[in-house]
Amino acid sequence: MGLLMEDLLRKFMSSHESYALPLSSSSPSLAINLSLTVNSKEVWHLMSEEELMRRASMLPLVLSHPHRQTLKVAFMFLARGRLPLEPIWEKFFKGHERFFSIYLHSSPEFTDDHPESSVFHKRRIPSKPVEWGRASMVDAERRLLANALLDCSNERFVLLSETCIPVFNFTTIYNHLINSNHSFLSSFDDPRRIGRGRYNKRMVPTISISDWRKGSQWFEVHRKLAIQIVSDRKYYQVFKDHCRPPCYDIIIFPLSID
Repeated sequence: MGLLMEDLLRKFMSSHESYALPLSSSSPSLAINLSLTVNSKEVWHLMSEEELMRRASMLPLVLSHPHRQTLKVAFMFLARGRLPLEPIWEKFFKGHERFFSIYLHSSPEFTDDHPESSVFHKRRIPSKPVEWGRASMVDAERRLLANALLDCSNERFVLLSETCIPVFNFTTIYNHLINSNHSFLSSFDDPRRIGRGRYNKRMVPTISISDWRKGSQWFEVHRKLAIQIVSDRKYYQVFKDHCRPPCYDIIIFPLSID
């Protein structure tokens, strides 16, 4: 269930200030940033969930350094196994390798890897079981964001399902996102049972009924917003404690932007 206070929506969906500042190689923050990143050619790692979130949350200390030459769009796929529309995506990404990163969250039982010629080769992140309508769905989305944040070249973050397909070519989508001052999330007040009807009064005072919003699970956000989402502990814990299935079928992330 997506939530968002209207004043926060206006604040963060509008233009955001530039936050990528040039740093010298001697900057202490630069050393911290580089030590927190992972090899972008292979995203598998042995970090615990807590360590992953901690590292991703610390990365906003530096968002620009000499190794960050080309801004990239992170495409994050939440899937059960192999993508059924994979050939379409292969064609979409072909020839643009410097401008994107891919992250796959799939069922732990799915262990098949892609051939080395595929853009999806070794792009699967450490994953956990996911059930529709439960907190594990939110955990998977946060996990994808955190892994993508470890690559400091990633500037935009797109969450996709296994049945999503691009409707424009790569250049059009890339230019639109990289040059945009907005993030793209859905948020609206739904008075029906599937909207306000899923609100739990036990969420007060952290979340009130006037704050309650419904939104789309699939989103696109800029880096600053992605960091705020994975850094949130306040709203995420309230949802985990009091929002019962099928509360989680639509994202909770917008409210975590404070």
